[in-house]
Amino acid sequence: MKVAIIGGGNMGGAIARGLAKGSIVKTEDITVSDPSQKILDTLKAEYPAIRVTSDNNTAIADAHIVLLAVKPWLVEKVLPSLKMEKSRQILISIAAGITFEQLIQWTPSGMTIFRLMPNTGIAHLESMTIVCSHNASKEQELQVLDIFNEMGLAMLMPEQSMPAVTALAS
Repeated sequence: MKVAIIGGGNMGGAIARGLAKGSIVKTEDITVSDPSQKILDTLKAEYPAIRVTSDNNTAIADAHIVLLAVKPWLVEKVLPSLKMEKSRQILISIAAGITFEQLIQWTPSGMTIFRLMPNTGIAHLESMTIVCSHNASKEQELQVLDIFNEMGLAMLMPEQSMPAVTALAS
């Protein structure tokens, strides 16, 4: 399974580090895209097998999971520019406050989408991650839960619980 992370900052970088420490996703199957070469160089120095790029569409080209880890105010700019394939890719957004309703507007029709609220403990496999899904099968939900349970504890909740979870996590 190949994972592309769009945004290598605090949370995107923490998730990349957590994935690299786990066993479900091979380190060489993780690609991180970020406009900051310094962020990419730091990540590459820590985990030489992680692939890095400043081109988002290069990052997602062969990814099964596209994890959007940009600031909420950048989602509307970044997401529509991604050339995703709904038949083979899953979108995971960690952008706080960006709802499924909004994400659906900026993605191919029928896309499987997850919203997550992790914390930076994910880099050390100690996160509490809240997960909600849209248009996902039970198998896809279990796959995402397995990935994030490896980096701490993950729990599936309905989207209407996200604002409360976000407030508690902040």
